Amino acid sequence: MDKKRRQQCLFWGILVMAAAVRCIRFAQVPAGINQDEAMAAMDAWALAQYGTDRYGIRFPVHFTAWKYGQMSVLLSYCMIPFIRIFGFGIFAVRLPMLLASCGSVVLVYLTGRKLFSDRMAIGLMLLTAVNPWHFMQSRWSLDCNLLPHVFLLGFYLLLLGFEKRRYLYLSMVFFGLTLYCYGVAVYSVIPFLAVYAGWCLWKKQLRGKEVLLCAGIFLAVSLPELLVMGINFFGLSTIETPFFTMSYFPESVRSNDILFLNFSFLQLKKNLNAMVGACILQLPDHLHNAIPEFGPLYDISTPFVVTGIITFTRDLFREKDPARQTRMMALWGFFITGVWIGLITYEVNVNRINLIFFPLIFLCGYGIAKVCALFRRAWMVILPAYGLCFALFLGAYFTSFEKEIKTNFNVNFLEAVKEADEMEAFPKLYITGHMDWQYNLSMAEILTQYACRIDALYYQEQTAITGGRELLPYGERYHFINVNYSNQPDPEGLYLLHISELEKLDFPCTIIKEIGNYILLQPAVSQG
Repeated sequence: MDKKRRQQCLFWGILVMAAAVRCIRFAQVPAGINQDEAMAAMDAWALAQYGTDRYGIRFPVHFTAWKYGQMSVLLSYCMIPFIRIFGFGIFAVRLPMLLASCGSVVLVYLTGRKLFSDRMAIGLMLLTAVNPWHFMQSRWSLDCNLLPHVFLLGFYLLLLGFEKRRYLYLSMVFFGLTLYCYGVAVYSVIPFLAVYAGWCLWKKQLRGKEVLLCAGIFLAVSLPELLVMGINFFGLSTIETPFFTMSYFPESVRSNDILFLNFSFLQLKKNLNAMVGACILQLPDHLHNAIPEFGPLYDISTPFVVTGIITFTRDLFREKDPARQTRMMALWGFFITGVWIGLITYEVNVNRINLIFFPLIFLCGYGIAKVCALFRRAWMVILPAYGLCFALFLGAYFTSFEKEIKTNFNVNFLEAVKEADEMEAFPKLYITGHMDWQYNLSMAEILTQYACRIDALYYQEQTAITGGRELLPYGERYHFINVNYSNQPDPEGLYLLHISELEKLDFPCTIIKEIGNYILLQPAVSQG
């Protein structure tokens, strides 16, 4: 078999393997739904039906979401065609992230060829295919997790653009779209592009008019999101156009997450510790981000990552060829952009610093290549070691993780609230904010809306019909309560409470049904 044929076989073999394992019990594991995922889903469903989010805002540039905390829109807009094709459900909601993740496996290969060699590209592709972070984020839909995939697409086109300028200009479209993936893109992608443009001008790899055209394209794509940021920074009014809405969020607290808006050296130190813990030491994170025993990269990757960072930085500044050095600088800038996010953003976890993981995979591969260059048979140990790690990871993912994540993805609550909503004898529902793993009334509300498929117009109280049923107005039917405070019993109401809250009730009741850790009950009718 010749070299080209072998390369093609390896490429397709790795891609099919990566896609196949990511499709195993897709939309079933994780079971249930994450609260942010449910929020993005409900807004996507409303957009698919009415062209508004669930609050009635026409084609928002940024979602109101939790009111105190907003969400980026691109992932929800990507859900719309799948919702229209497959109907509203967890499969359609999660499919965009699965497709983006499989696509990024290909992009890692293509980028590896541009930066290094065909052999290195295959190795990097394989590293990505078996990477725990990449696998886990592909299986559910968190808005911010789209950022690294869209950035990687722009990054590859940027490298391609040094050969054919049309790809350079196309890359700016995707870099502009990163601002609609996650808020950190505003203070990370823009500095990356600005500094890299300066480097390219200095090294005479781009001309001034080419940089200006790139800036114009980027600005044209990203301007609505930049205007949203400006509106909220200066406290200006919402701007509505015939095509989209740029909203003011009076209750937002998101600016508290950015260090240079609330600077202190103590917080900078905490941010640095959080970044090192998440990316290098791979300390335990939220369960939906990483399985503690494996981390986002596997512990065996740590020495290779460190080796890759050191040797790549050394080789970058030793490189004499300006064109090759400029390509290498792009990857180094990609990595430094991730570090910048970690330093500036409040005590990052894996999903907040997700942009850094693709460059870490590249640098891990670079470190492995350096080790294999010194010890030619090292690959005979490294390859099976990663294979064993991936096999153990998959075993844990589909056994212990599958069981543990059900609590964090609210399986019990979703089942209980859906059953409560179907009991038509009760016109009113009183629903706890106890999620079995944290207490949050806003979370209970969005999960109720998702589980009960509450129509956006019904939520806005523009209609009394949702799911083919005519009900009391939303605000009269659905009540989200804290039993730690005195509640006047409603004889017409059905109460959904956590089992631990039963003893806190200050009125007698009749238990109708127990569902896992939740109970359905109604106030006892007085005979006096």
